[in-house]
Amino acid sequence: MSNSQNFEEILKSIDLESKRLKAVSDAYQKLQGLTVSYDKISKQFDQNSKALESINKSIEKSISALYNLVDKKTEQISKENKEFYKDLAGTIKIQLEDNKSQIKQLIENERTQIKQIFEIEFAKNTKELRQVIETETNKQTNLLLANQKVIKISLWVIGGLTLILSAVAVFKLSAL
Repeated sequence: MSNSQNFEEILKSIDLESKRLKAVSDAYQKLQGLTVSYDKISKQFDQNSKALESINKSIEKSISALYNLVDKKTEQISKENKEFYKDLAGTIKIQLEDNKSQIKQLIENERTQIKQIFEIEFAKNTKELRQVIETETNKQTNLLLANQKVIKISLWVIGGLTLILSAVAVFKLSAL
């Protein structure tokens, strides 16, 4: 082989190696770019994780505060209901001495007051509290209706006894 052919083969070989080195260099640059991108993504992921952790803590605090508020409001409503029933029982015992229409008027007034109290509570509280209060209102209304039936029955019994006692007194007076 002649020197020129040998030289040409060496040149071709160098050219081929040059192309291979260029390909390796391109691949290395792409790999380096991917490494930089990965580092950026990793840092962004870490930042997002910290942000999500912070948001999660805030949500936990908010939920805890909401549960505390619900507990306090429920406790307050329960306390107010107990006081209300104590007051109502005392008022009904006193009013039994009055006539039937006064008792009915009192019950209607109390029912209106209960309704107004619960409407005010509905306006103050959140949607969840509104559902709790509505349930309690229904229970109280049913109890008042049951109490009203007991009062009606008591009035009929007292009225009947009064009529019987009056008849006995008239009978004894007429017998004298």
